[in-house]
Amino acid sequence: MSRIKNCWTNKLKITQKISLTVFCFAFIPILILFIVIVMNLEEKEKNDKIYLVKASANQIHANVQKTVELCNMSTQAFLNNGALLTFLQQIHSGEEIFINDMIRFRRDEIVNLERLVNSNPYLYQIRVYVDDDDMLEMIPILFKTDRMKNTQIMVDNSIQSSWLFNYTDDLFQLSANPTKHIMALTTRIPNYTYGNLGYIEVAVKMEDVFPELFDSRDAIWSCFVEQDGKRYYNDSEESRWNPLVEDIMSEAMSTDKEFSDKVKIHGENMIITTKHIPELDGTYIEVISLDKLNGGLVKLNWLYAVIMVVIMLILISVIQLVVKTMVRRFYLLFGTLQEVQEGNLDVVVPDCGADELGELADQIGIMLERIKVLMKDNLDREILVKNSEIRALQNQINAHFIYNVLESVKMMAEIEEKYDIADAVTALGIMLRYSMKGLARNVTVRQEVEYIQKYVALMNLRFDYEIYLSLNIPEMLWDQEIPKMSLQPIVENAICHGIEDIAEDTNIYIKGIVLADNFIIEITDQGRGMTVQQVESLREKIEDGIEVNGGSGSGIGLKNVQDRIQIHFGKEYGIQVSSRFGCYTKVSMKIPLNQIVSLEQER
Repeated sequence: MSRIKNCWTNKLKITQKISLTVFCFAFIPILILFIVIVMNLEEKEKNDKIYLVKASANQIHANVQKTVELCNMSTQAFLNNGALLTFLQQIHSGEEIFINDMIRFRRDEIVNLERLVNSNPYLYQIRVYVDDDDMLEMIPILFKTDRMKNTQIMVDNSIQSSWLFNYTDDLFQLSANPTKHIMALTTRIPNYTYGNLGYIEVAVKMEDVFPELFDSRDAIWSCFVEQDGKRYYNDSEESRWNPLVEDIMSEAMSTDKEFSDKVKIHGENMIITTKHIPELDGTYIEVISLDKLNGGLVKLNWLYAVIMVVIMLILISVIQLVVKTMVRRFYLLFGTLQEVQEGNLDVVVPDCGADELGELADQIGIMLERIKVLMKDNLDREILVKNSEIRALQNQINAHFIYNVLESVKMMAEIEEKYDIADAVTALGIMLRYSMKGLARNVTVRQEVEYIQKYVALMNLRFDYEIYLSLNIPEMLWDQEIPKMSLQPIVENAICHGIEDIAEDTNIYIKGIVLADNFIIEITDQGRGMTVQQVESLREKIEDGIEVNGGSGSGIGLKNVQDRIQIHFGKEYGIQVSSRFGCYTKVSMKIPLNQIVSLEQER
């Protein structure tokens, strides 16, 4: 009892006690709510940034996988070139090579290999190096080994292939602006008789594989680290990240596991993410500066804190004068705050007059509006970042440049009255426009078939024989939607694996069949066909999956078509393969109808 009597609150007036009580029950919850909201916003911002950086690192890993697969496939194409290997064997054997043979080899083989390189926009260059000082170089494919950058593979005979990163292509020293930031896979050309015929170098631009590696932005930094510790990043003098590199590497490489978390380096808050890239035997590191990206969030938090302090001081000074009125209006405002605490940010703050409580209500309304604006700004910022990443990937190829070049070639052909060449260039330009628009959207059967017709017309330019395309498609199917580039890989397989070996005039039949709720498109070639075992093996690859680095004939094209159809329409749809050796191969693709049309209406 004595403690109660001696309590300091007993000395206060009733209005002061009520004021203190109102303060405790009103401002303390408001302050807690404010702190919780600020902490949640900061935590959400941190988690969102970690997610974005992880997504970016995963996209880089996907780019690396595609690049490694492309380099391996290109290397294999050169290793399987019999004419090239024969020519290299002649060089190593010391056999005299007549000038007519060299001219014929350059005209037939070197030009074809150069065309193979130029046909893939992701490739920078493919070169073959031969250890023969007397050899006549054939630019841009065949060179002497003293021009090769990757000398490590020449020194260590135990290495079959290795990567070289971030070198400058100054092979032709007369160039005023040599290409920088090149990475290349160098592979030995083995031979039973001579041991090693030379080296194949498949080069790509590092900016295409690691788009942000040599960027100079203040908010984002990235680095690729080889297993031996070599680092590749933008080390230009104007980069603000140079003093932070060692501390960043210390944090990122502190564990062998992949790492993604918020850290503070030199007083700056950052998100560091590491991604192991086994294909290149290295680690990709990406860092974003939260202080550079979210400087406005910190200032806004301080502004809210100042506003809260001002509100408390004002209300404490006047609450004793209007306590009775304030108590009634306070509970109205407190009910509003409870709804906000439950997550309802759209609640309407009641009108509490023009005094301090009314000002508090106005300030709370302003705070809620600012919180909603802040949340909307964060969402817009995330969408903007993701859209920027997508646009960066889509704009890696300057499509307008390619179209303008093709148009120039077409005009040159027409001036020279080479109308067949002009028609071929026109068809190629239309195909490029069609293929460069991406695979995300569906197209009509008509659009896909028109693309195939141009593809077959261009393929016929290569052959001494003619491939005829026969169409039997009901009128109602022409405007049905199918995944883009779903028929073309099937036709390409029919030509490459069924018709080329026969090398005679033949047909490819495309037939459409309307069912109740679905339709089937059959593509049949009169090629060499497949055995029962080959058909079963191909079906297993399509249904059960194949290796990512599968080469020609691995079924990866049909597997991709199957996956895209099932992603768009469901597991009950897809492709089926049937064949008879020496007779034909038929691929059937089942797709749902966009709208149900009865057979009577069709007739």
